[in-house]
Amino acid sequence: MNTPNSGSTSSNLSQVKTAKIEDRIFASPLAKRIARESGIELGLIKGSGPHGRIVKCDVEAAKRNTDTKRINDSTKTRANEVTSLPAMSTTGGSFTEIPNSNIRKIIADRLTSSARDIPTYTVTIDCIIDGLLDMRSNLNGRSPKEAGKFKITINDFVIRAVALAIRKVPEINTSWTDEAIIQYDNIDISVAVAFPDGLITPIIRHADQKGLAEISIEMRQLALRARDNKLLPEEFQGGSFPALALI
Repeated sequence: MNTPNSGSTSSNLSQVKTAKIEDRIFASPLAKRIARESGIELGLIKGSGPHGRIVKCDVEAAKRNTDTKRINDSTKTRANEVTSLPAMSTTGGSFTEIPNSNIRKIIADRLTSSARDIPTYTVTIDCIIDGLLDMRSNLNGRSPKEAGKFKITINDFVIRAVALAIRKVPEINTSWTDEAIIQYDNIDISVAVAFPDGLITPIIRHADQKGLAEISIEMRQLALRARDNKLLPEEFQGGSFPALALI
């Protein structure tokens, strides 16, 4: 029959037993204290001090090895949890979660710090696009008079070019979370549009699957509705690639 203090008694006996085991191990008092606080078993550590004595650095090395093993085991567990079937995003598109390794998390942290703490500057270049302008004029000259009428802009070329570039390099069609990089299957381009209250980013869905004329018509309609504050939430939320500024 257990007495009211049986739990406390068992705990005390366990501590006494552990203390006796530690007393039989040749280790410095500081090494014993660090081992106790870190949950490291002294009996598994090989001492590097005089006559095999376990010293502080031995315990700290064992702790580092234990922490590394825990990180590796955690990373393997998360990787095993990722299935081959793509999950569904809140916008209806599919995506794949790629678990973050410990080193990738550190890289992300360092890049965030550098962007926040180090002064940055913007590099620009001038491009000669006479050929592109001629192409645009030629295509707009073929636009129907009524149904399906379009007027292609330079921005439409940029949207199309970015979408095709993403198709070739899908690794950039991603977003970051603490646990994984989300790589999207759909290429949905957000485009910044100015309106009286600020900026909004209507989205060209599946931009890589649309031609210039279709992108032009859809972008013009979205821009007009954005300026009239008539966009639905799904039309400006959930893009897979950062906003492009209208030229």
